[in-house]
Amino acid sequence: MSLDLPTSMAIAAFTLTVGGALLLLSWLHHRSDQPLAQWGLAFFLGALAVALLAARSHIPDIWSIVLANTFLAAAYGIMWKGVRTFEGRPSRAAFVFAGALVWMLACTIPAFYAVTTARAALVMAIGMTYSLLAVVELWRGRSEPLVSRWPIMIVLAVHAMTLPLRIPLASSLDGTVPVQADLLGFVLFESVLFCMCAAYLFGSISKERVALHYKQSSLLDPLTSVPNRRAFLHQAARIIDRSGVSRRPVVLLLFDLDRFKGINDQFGHSAGDEALISFCRVATSQLRPTDLFARLGGEEFGCLLPDTSRSDALAVAERVRVAFEATTHDAGEVPFRVTVSIGMAVADGSNIDLPSLLVTADRALYLAKQRGRNRVEPASPSTPRPAPVSLVRLGTHGEHAKMQG
Repeated sequence: MSLDLPTSMAIAAFTLTVGGALLLLSWLHHRSDQPLAQWGLAFFLGALAVALLAARSHIPDIWSIVLANTFLAAAYGIMWKGVRTFEGRPSRAAFVFAGALVWMLACTIPAFYAVTTARAALVMAIGMTYSLLAVVELWRGRSEPLVSRWPIMIVLAVHAMTLPLRIPLASSLDGTVPVQADLLGFVLFESVLFCMCAAYLFGSISKERVALHYKQSSLLDPLTSVPNRRAFLHQAARIIDRSGVSRRPVVLLLFDLDRFKGINDQFGHSAGDEALISFCRVATSQLRPTDLFARLGGEEFGCLLPDTSRSDALAVAERVRVAFEATTHDAGEVPFRVTVSIGMAVADGSNIDLPSLLVTADRALYLAKQRGRNRVEPASPSTPRPAPVSLVRLGTHGEHAKMQG
């Protein structure tokens, strides 16, 4: 069955309406996800524009030409705004509706308005510009691991490249030029496919963002915003495995704030929280981006230093200790200082596992507490390698807990 141009455009308008409805339905379930609402609005405006274009022979030109293309240009601008919002970047209304404004101003020029292909070329150029700008925005945020990011970029880029094919069809709307059946079939296919894919991928990328947020939140300590124990154990095991394969040294530092219970008792838990946050700030400022630092529980922290010698690790630990000792904390009108004890264990590239390394560092930390606190205590090279133990107790109540901070 052959399709005429108005029928084909009606099909495209229906597909846009369905896509917009799905996006807005998703937004109703997640009201804070504003890009979904903006993309849904863009789809609805596009559907309205295409429907008005399809009804050209039945309604005045002010509706079927001027307003229809104004809505279409605005739809592309709002789609781009949705991408900007998704990427956390502001967008001025002047830029969002610049395409619609350019179109309306061009329509005031009689020589331009009289040429059907010129009108179509301008609208398609506006659509291409916004589509490619959306691709650029998505490309800029490519460091975020979202699977749907690349497919939506491809869909938008392909759509932008096929928009000029619609220009020859514009002259067929008034019936003066015969419709090219093959071209019409391809444009209809691309339009329907774009609507379906874009609606699905916009919704999918938003869901992936939410899932990624929850995943990352589950691996961060809510107070200090550094990785938590779960994240540390997972990532540290991988780092140690890689170090064993490459025969590169790796060092584990265990930190425990001294007399922390007394801080909470004397100054209150808010002061204790401030000390924990401050320690994370001080410690991370002394570390490399490749070092793994995490809160293991309570006032205990761990740091894994890959590809680090014993002497370099001692220097890092000492810098952290000195910097934190010099940090003043405020508890109302009474300033106070906190010190930290550090236990260090070294894996020299031999086949050592994370549980054994944790136990060795834990014993060194116990000695640091026993020998006066506020010091770095490296595990002795002659210390025999302990047998693996359950990770359930590591990092929570190890041997050094007997010293009560």
